[in-house]
Amino acid sequence: MKYRSKLVFLCILVSFLPLSVMGFFCYNQTIKLLRARELSSLESTVTSVSDSLDSKISIYQNLLSYLANSNVLAQFSSYNDANAYDQYEYLNYTMDVFLNATYLQHPEIRQITIYNADGPMTHGKQLRPISDLEGERWYAPYKISTQPTWYKKKDGSLLIIQYLCEPYLTYIRSYSKNYIAIQLNADLFFGDLDRVADNFHIQIDSPSQTLFSYKSDSILENASDFRKWVTRNDLVDSSGWNVTLERPEKMIFASVRQMGRIIIAILFFCVVVIFLITQLFTSFFEQKISALHYYLQRIKEGHLNYHIHDDSKDELGDLTNNLQAMIDEINRLIREDYQTKIELKKTQFKALQAQINPHFLYNCLSLINNKALMNDRPEISQMSQLLSVFYRTTLNKGKSETLLQNEIKNVTSYIDIQRLLHDNIFDVMYQIDPNLPEIEVPNLLLQPLVENSIIHGILPNKTKRGQLFVTVTNVMGQIYFTIMDNGVGIPQEKLSTLLTTDSSGYGLKNVHDRLILAYGEGSGLTINSIPGQSTMITFKVPV
Repeated sequence: MKYRSKLVFLCILVSFLPLSVMGFFCYNQTIKLLRARELSSLESTVTSVSDSLDSKISIYQNLLSYLANSNVLAQFSSYNDANAYDQYEYLNYTMDVFLNATYLQHPEIRQITIYNADGPMTHGKQLRPISDLEGERWYAPYKISTQPTWYKKKDGSLLIIQYLCEPYLTYIRSYSKNYIAIQLNADLFFGDLDRVADNFHIQIDSPSQTLFSYKSDSILENASDFRKWVTRNDLVDSSGWNVTLERPEKMIFASVRQMGRIIIAILFFCVVVIFLITQLFTSFFEQKISALHYYLQRIKEGHLNYHIHDDSKDELGDLTNNLQAMIDEINRLIREDYQTKIELKKTQFKALQAQINPHFLYNCLSLINNKALMNDRPEISQMSQLLSVFYRTTLNKGKSETLLQNEIKNVTSYIDIQRLLHDNIFDVMYQIDPNLPEIEVPNLLLQPLVENSIIHGILPNKTKRGQLFVTVTNVMGQIYFTIMDNGVGIPQEKLSTLLTTDSSGYGLKNVHDRLILAYGEGSGLTINSIPGQSTMITFKVPV
């Protein structure tokens, strides 16, 4: 990612994270409060309906109890066996007058009816035989009691009914087999529930049947869309009715979903604003960074003739101005030292090239090898072949790095040359891992170390036959090198300075410095020596 992209991402992340956390919290809390409010409103509605019904029911139940216990109506059964005149006088001037007064006080009552079980006497709709009730599906004698009970008739009207009292007999209230019932218009009785039931399904159930059920038009029109309903129930204390209020969850939480969409829209708007502000904010920094990056790329390519300056007092301004100071210093150093050294190196290199012509050398060695073979001089042929291998791996086409296998060829050819030169006065033992990886190492690492062991260790020791050990092993991703001899050793006072000062004839510091330059601290030479007995040089390079 580019710096600007990282800065934009960081700014958006830092701002969006708290915004999303707070937005998520507010969204959940708002939705929770709205849902609680809607459910509380639903429960409040069903409680209100229940209380309203309880009040109405109490009025009519009290009225029915009053009528059932009135002496005027309780004595009608005694007229079943009276003569026609007495019956007429009682029915028209006593019972009708009493009931008409009740109608005047309660105009919502459709009909008050006494059902006669003691005789055949009837009087319009106000006195009927019990057989009139036998056509009702709910009717059974055991369903009538001394307390008011509610039923719904086939014509849809409400009926509240109970036993009629007998006349008082010495302070004991008894009930006859006659019934008294008040018939009410159900639409008037439940009429106000239609307004309550907007977007509701409301149902009133008595212990034995459903008395009222209503669904609003909006629910009926979209019934197929409503799969989940929220239901609340409440019991009417005075009658045992169960009030059920249902509403589609989709309708209840419509406002909740609307508020959720508004909150999400606000959060999205905030994210867009944050993104735009971040773009404007980062473009200012990106311009400076891009300019600085451009100059650094040009400097990397070697163009050191730029002059840059930033008037800003912030860190970027200081960095830009310090970069210019660094460029000026580099230019000064180049002028004073670098160019001079480069020219010197070029001159030295050309001199070496003039002295050593690899092709000429190889051709000469090849000619010597051929002449030696033609004249049956194998030792001369062997020497020419070893010199060819040695110089080819040493020169390495002018490269500073070579394959590990070529480095090993170089040192083995050098050792063989030294053995031929000194009439095999020392033995050599190799322990070289056959499965070494094909890696590149700095050129001429082993030859100076072997040369040091032969020239300064083995040859000066005239008391015993020389032994040279060369070990190259691969252990856990590290190539370990060991050069050991049984020569004269190195005095302790000289050993401590071999790797810190230039010493002609040894070349150890050169190899040590090149190893540290290539592989870092810890990869240099380790020298252990016992004066008069042996010297061991070790180092390692990573695979």
